[in-house]
Amino acid sequence: MTSLQLLDVDPDDDAFAGWCAVWTTAELAARPADPPRPPAEHVALGRQLVGPGGSRDGVHRAGVVDGEVVGALRLLFPLLDNTSVAIVDLAVHPAARRLAVGTALLADALRLAAVAGRTELMAEVDEPVPDSAGRLFAQRHGWTCDLLETRRDLRLPPDEARLAAVEEEARAAARGYEVVTWRDHVPEHLVDDRAVLEERMSTDAPHGDIPMGAERWDADRVREHEAASVARGRTVFSAGATLGGRLVAYTDLQVPLADPRRASQAGTLVLREHRGHRLGALVKAAVLRELAPAFPQVELISTYNLEGNEPMVAVNRALGFRPAGQLSMWGFRTSGAPG
Repeated sequence: MTSLQLLDVDPDDDAFAGWCAVWTTAELAARPADPPRPPAEHVALGRQLVGPGGSRDGVHRAGVVDGEVVGALRLLFPLLDNTSVAIVDLAVHPAARRLAVGTALLADALRLAAVAGRTELMAEVDEPVPDSAGRLFAQRHGWTCDLLETRRDLRLPPDEARLAAVEEEARAAARGYEVVTWRDHVPEHLVDDRAVLEERMSTDAPHGDIPMGAERWDADRVREHEAASVARGRTVFSAGATLGGRLVAYTDLQVPLADPRRASQAGTLVLREHRGHRLGALVKAAVLRELAPAFPQVELISTYNLEGNEPMVAVNRALGFRPAGQLSMWGFRTSGAPG
């Protein structure tokens, strides 16, 4: 192999198209039936990371052989909390695997993290099948699996009788609570409550052994997060449960506008003191009702759950979600000394 070059890339560089193409090809190789993330998502995220005043920044690196980008690395650095953590996104073009491209980019990630004073690294691995390439790569380099979730998919349209049964049971258990829905931007009078829910997501939801502690959220960070989703070409359907006018539960459903065939069920949380009232089922059913008339093109919804989170797993089973592989989070801890 001609010598590998590792180069900085910027979302507005010509080389960034090749960087995005690596991700597209790698994602299609892993899950041919799933639409890959469009390049515009990567570009928008990249611009957000280098912009001023955000809650995180980051860097993009490309592995280049004979003028062609064959490897892609993105490092994300939280700025408001978890400042010892770096999040690693790494992909290698399938045609360039077993050529040490991934190994070189991973070593580069460790070096850059150390320079930034980050001693705990995290990486996400999609596992459509057992012993996936990503899992084997992480194990070979001494990373540990800190969290393992099951991916579950729901084929649309949902079974009406099943959905109606979930709604009826949830409404009976949630008397006194009201359902509110919104799209892309939480109503102003609920934004502070949404910030509380995001903070509680970082402490109350199951996180395995990943090295992420409590996050600090306020209304500005909520709005930043919403704006980033819109900039990345997503629309987000949300449903919440309120009691006495206060938001106590929510769920988000993200739809990529460029290719809306597959949507993603993102965060769902019920405040601990309001659990036991079927609010998770209530808001998930509500958001399904909002999605159907607006985006009949959506064929599939994916969600991820820790198997030990039985209440949420039970809700998803009741709605008709079925297992479709795994998602794992891997960790690596360093001394922090630059290499």
